[in-house]
Amino acid sequence: MPILITSYIDPDLDGVACSVAYAEFLTKNGRPAVAGIIGRAQVEAEYALDRFKIEPLLKISDTKDYSEIILVDASHLSFFEGKLVPENVIEIIDHRKVNEADKFPKAKIQIELVGSAATLIAEKFIKDKIDISKNSAILLCSAIISNTLNFNASNCTERDALAFKEMNKIALLSDGYWRELFLAKSDLTGPKLNERIVSDYGTFSIAGRDFCIAQIELIGAKALIENREAEIVLGLESLGRELNINETFANILDLESHEKFTISSNKITKKLLEDIFGYKFIGNVACDDKTIMRKQIVSMIKDYLEK
Repeated sequence: MPILITSYIDPDLDGVACSVAYAEFLTKNGRPAVAGIIGRAQVEAEYALDRFKIEPLLKISDTKDYSEIILVDASHLSFFEGKLVPENVIEIIDHRKVNEADKFPKAKIQIELVGSAATLIAEKFIKDKIDISKNSAILLCSAIISNTLNFNASNCTERDALAFKEMNKIALLSDGYWRELFLAKSDLTGPKLNERIVSDYGTFSIAGRDFCIAQIELIGAKALIENREAEIVLGLESLGRELNINETFANILDLESHEKFTISSNKITKKLLEDIFGYKFIGNVACDDKTIMRKQIVSMIKDYLEK
């Protein structure tokens, strides 16, 4: 059996790109590998695959048929819902400060704080001077654009910019592609808004407190909140009840204006976020001009509660 390269259930563009490109990298180095996903790729990833007519990843229900597994853009065992045997994981490549790498006893760990896990995969091709296919280069470039909010997020590094530059020599993406990519995930009309909330959230246990954080990235965040704040609050509260987690909030990022909004109806959570980030909630909404991603928020909550 080949090595399975996979990411979280319902992976985002970074997870999909890393899975495809790293499977190619290993195969070209004499280690047969296959990229597979559990669940369904998120909207932005599906757009990139369709836009460039890239073959969809192998869909699997779980990882039980694979004795060797590599996780990319993933390091939390709890996110796999019992569909992964941790002893079968031989390698982890991720970019999250807060992780559960210690739960994978046989895995070689590479966790580096860059903006996108795709940067770490791109660097492997660059370092070893391995030719990369255009499709893999396109996906890696797309993931770097996405995860760094087109190089505007506070977690973006020089390494991300350099990796993109080198990969785009092959991908040849246009200067305006970033907006095309972001518009693809900005349609939240009708039920799509709640679908986004329940498809892109993370749960975290920190200092004895459980948090559920949904993240919504789009062009037009301010208008969305002005028109549909009540729906977002109801969606978060419903998700919290389903997960039995009270401290639930949404991190909403505008991909064009770079504004950041936080929405929560939980008084305790709002007070915590005000103490950590220094902003003020008006009702259920707080606004900030710092484009901070969810993975950074989790790290800052952890540092605050465990200090």
